[in-house]
Amino acid sequence: MALEVEDVVAHGARIRLRRKRHADAEADYRWRRDPELARFDAATPLRVSFADFLVTYQEDLRYPSPFRRVYAIETLAGEHIGNVMYYNIDERRGEAELGITIGERRYWSAGYGRDAVRTFVRYVFEFTALNRIYLNTLDWNVRAQHSFRAAGFLPIGLNRRGLHTFVSMEIRREWVEREDAEAAQREGS
Repeated sequence: MALEVEDVVAHGARIRLRRKRHADAEADYRWRRDPELARFDAATPLRVSFADFLVTYQEDLRYPSPFRRVYAIETLAGEHIGNVMYYNIDERRGEAELGITIGERRYWSAGYGRDAVRTFVRYVFEFTALNRIYLNTLDWNVRAQHSFRAAGFLPIGLNRRGLHTFVSMEIRREWVEREDAEAAQREGS
């Protein structure tokens, strides 16, 4: 498939982020039905038919929610390996929640998720007025917590929802700007 350059919104070291496409539906459906991936989201696997899923999927592409923005994560070779989003957008408070899925297992624990999160955070801070991005990850998902820390998130507490305990983490615009300024200063020295 030829790359649709206008769909790409940001480039990382290992990934690029792009707008969602109709062609993403099959992989998204497979990932949402996967019991292991659902467990990482403290959710149940999707049980609707692909036809029903596709109707909702097409509606979401045609009429996106003002409170949620979803992007595809691709390898630099153009393989769709996951999705990243910000949602629960609160413009008054200048914050939103981050969610990410690397659906293709062969890309787990290889830096793709960390690169996607770092790239996405910079994209959001550059093109929105948001000042804070937070996330909640299951307390037992140490691999994700390590990846989020490596991307610049800091833990801020624990919270419980139902039977699950989550580690809450955040990153702030000023932290990213300071880190970028320090990196630019080191490169200039």
